[in-house]
Amino acid sequence: MAIDFGGRDITLIAGEDLSNYQYHFVHQESDTGATLLDSAAEFPIGVLQNAPASGEAAVIRVEGISKLKMNAAVTIGLPIKAEYVGATDCGKGDAADTDLDLVRGHVVQTAGAEDDVGGILLTCYVLSL
Repeated sequence: MAIDFGGRDITLIAGEDLSNYQYHFVHQESDTGATLLDSAAEFPIGVLQNAPASGEAAVIRVEGISKLKMNAAVTIGLPIKAEYVGATDCGKGDAADTDLDLVRGHVVQTAGAEDDVGGILLTCYVLSL
């Protein structure tokens, strides 16, 4: 049986160069624009599916299953939040393991190490431990 990983995408305009951020969480900055996360408090609207330069169309998976670059090894079922380390190191999948973390997905395809691409089922809730 074939496996189908699909979902619902929206298209916004890249408000900055996102060409190195395919399969990272992004933030909706305006009615029509998307950018990288500027802080850990920003809501990650979804996962960037392409690699647009500034001003190009940014395809963002907001529902369903998406590939996601991870910040560490992950296993099936692990709840995932968006990582924020700094302005150029953000948007990777990070294990949601602290009370009140904003969970944006659950792992459906494992990743073995940092910068490996895994898969998540997009969801949204606050972790309560």
